[in-house]
Amino acid sequence: MPRRESRSAASDSLDFLLKPRRLLEVRFDPNSKTIWCSMRHENSVSWTLPLLREFNALNADIRALYQRNQFDEPPVKFLVGGSLRPGVFNMGGDLPYFLDRVRARDAEGLRHYAYACIEAIYNIYHGFDSPVVTMAVLEGDALGGGLEAALSCQFVIAERGVNLGFPESLFHTFPGMGAYSLISRRLDSARAEKLIMSGRMYKAEELHEMGLIDMLAEKGEGQARARAFIAENGKRHSLLGAIGKVRRRISPLTMDELRDVTDIWVDSVMHLAPINLRKMEMLAQSQDRLFEQTASQRFKPAQNR
Repeated sequence: MPRRESRSAASDSLDFLLKPRRLLEVRFDPNSKTIWCSMRHENSVSWTLPLLREFNALNADIRALYQRNQFDEPPVKFLVGGSLRPGVFNMGGDLPYFLDRVRARDAEGLRHYAYACIEAIYNIYHGFDSPVVTMAVLEGDALGGGLEAALSCQFVIAERGVNLGFPESLFHTFPGMGAYSLISRRLDSARAEKLIMSGRMYKAEELHEMGLIDMLAEKGEGQARARAFIAENGKRHSLLGAIGKVRRRISPLTMDELRDVTDIWVDSVMHLAPINLRKMEMLAQSQDRLFEQTASQRFKPAQNR
């Protein structure tokens, strides 16, 4: 049996939070026992492989913390995900990388990326097999895989006016890393298909009315709303955790389901027509202009991995 940790030993076991990270800012509030994890978006507003690796490493550390030890009180109660870049939470899949792999006819490279995405989705949805309650704070736009990541959390807070949606249908493909699974569990399959097939951008207020967003915040007050929620619910953290377990028991999400859907997505992307690849490229170029670099510059290392 794992030994029960003392309070001081529990604090020592959080040393993994001090690891140096380039693409994530990770802070810990010992008073509320909350990890604040924010994406830096240094050279992309999307889920790049380096960002996914850092995020999944943090996820693995949290999971391992609870697998190795038993605690009188959870050393981490909440994890809040966000972004440091004004106006952007995450714009989704890494379009330049997709184009690079399609043109190289590298389906396995694309699958490798997609599996890293669903590893993150699975771990967040299951709360890292721990008592941690997960929350996303959308202070800026969240599209495609960015919105998928947010919806895998137990609670989603969005500031009024932010744009949310799944533009993949504009390229004749679909968001393949959990969107259908997550939306159908929060709403139903019919509305999941409508949201995915529409390709349109929704305002946070619209998705809150549907029930896809849990809480709205005024512009600039997303993090304050999260802190207030944590303060209001800190004493009933165990209840929130129990409700999360019930949700996962009633609507289980398996890795097999995520992988099967992702495999369909890989096949879909690998068979996109040239005109749809060109549409994807135009959007990728518009994102690259934010960082004054080209897709080929950013993905030269990926081509030689």
